[in-house]
Amino acid sequence: MQKKIISDILVKKSIRQIPLSGVRSERSSRVERKEESDSTDLPPVRHNRRAPDWQRRSLNPKFVIWLIAALCILALFFGVSMLFSSVTVVITPRQQKVSFTNDSFIAKSASPTVVDLAFEVLSVNSVIGEIVTATEDRDVTQKATGKIVIYNSYSTVSQRLINNTRFEAKNGKIYRINSSVVVPGYKKVDGKIIPGSVEATVYADQAGENYNLKLSDLTGDFKIPGFKGDPRYQGFYALLKTDILGGLVGKQRVVSPSLRETTEQAIKIKLQEQLLKQLYATKPENYIIFKDGYSIDYTTQPDVAVDSDKVKLSIQGNLNGIVFNNLKLTKLIGTKKITGFDGLPAELVPGDNFSVVFTGKDNTGLWKNSVLDLKFNGEANIKWLYDADEIKKDLAGKSESDLKNIVSQYKNSISAIQVIFQPVWSRYFPDNISKIKIREEI
Repeated sequence: MQKKIISDILVKKSIRQIPLSGVRSERSSRVERKEESDSTDLPPVRHNRRAPDWQRRSLNPKFVIWLIAALCILALFFGVSMLFSSVTVVITPRQQKVSFTNDSFIAKSASPTVVDLAFEVLSVNSVIGEIVTATEDRDVTQKATGKIVIYNSYSTVSQRLINNTRFEAKNGKIYRINSSVVVPGYKKVDGKIIPGSVEATVYADQAGENYNLKLSDLTGDFKIPGFKGDPRYQGFYALLKTDILGGLVGKQRVVSPSLRETTEQAIKIKLQEQLLKQLYATKPENYIIFKDGYSIDYTTQPDVAVDSDKVKLSIQGNLNGIVFNNLKLTKLIGTKKITGFDGLPAELVPGDNFSVVFTGKDNTGLWKNSVLDLKFNGEANIKWLYDADEIKKDLAGKSESDLKNIVSQYKNSISAIQVIFQPVWSRYFPDNISKIKIREEI
């Protein structure tokens, strides 16, 4: 048979008729055949994007429970902390320092006609006693003493009762006060008269046990005989507050002079502390008391036998203090000492070196003068006043971002303000104003 040569072989298709995608290498053909042969054993391959590991792992149920519990506790913590949230507002008030060198001011006793600087007199009294050992017997003559409360239902104007004013008990016995007192005028509340009152110590007009008087034995009021024939006789009266005791004529155990002296000195120190506390407690709001503006009279009370060898030593202290309306005083000082003083409410805050010298015609007691000359020396601050309650109301329920606008309303009385939130992440003021605290820093 005749062999065919390569040139005799006819090509049935041209290369143009073969799709390019069909051109495969021999190796790729073998791979495809291999895949086709294996396809009967393996599932088809899906060419999806691989999921992250955390999605392909199933969550541990215990982990889920703990995670939910932690989130609940965290939410509860935030809720409780907001429930007990509070805010402290630290305020620095507007101030200006003023200096004095014998600056003189005239003050007059307060009355409805006074238009200048006025002063008022506050009187407080107290008795302190100490029980000590008595070592001697002595003949004594002493008057009974006790406390009464004097009432004024006559007028709205205060009434001064002078030293030795008499008070008559229902049994006819006469008792006297040994220092002057001022009985405040009455007030009307819902149409009802509330008498003004003041406490005072009285002494029996004569010595002896007959003037001893117990609360349980007394019937009726004390009247003021000096007011007989005057409408004040019905408007002024007194009630016994303590027993009136100590009246005695006869022998009594007494204390040695040295022990008496040291005991009375200790009592006076206690009395001064107690009387000053009483004075500041009774001082009206926005009134000021200067450290040299008061005096104390001490009166030794009759000794009272406690038992066979014990005696009670007592001293009464009567304090009279000069007080001023601080707002009016500061306005007067500000007008005199500060150029362009705005006249807004402010108060005088004396410095450590500040002093006042009082001068009056009656040197026996400042409170007995109707006119006083005051000389100021040293330094003091004029501090403008602000209404803390109004600030709380303005801040309640607001956010920290509102603070600037609110503070701008008080720029005439406040120089700086700082806010401390509790908890620290809170930035809202509580709706309840009781949770907003105001603290002042000078």
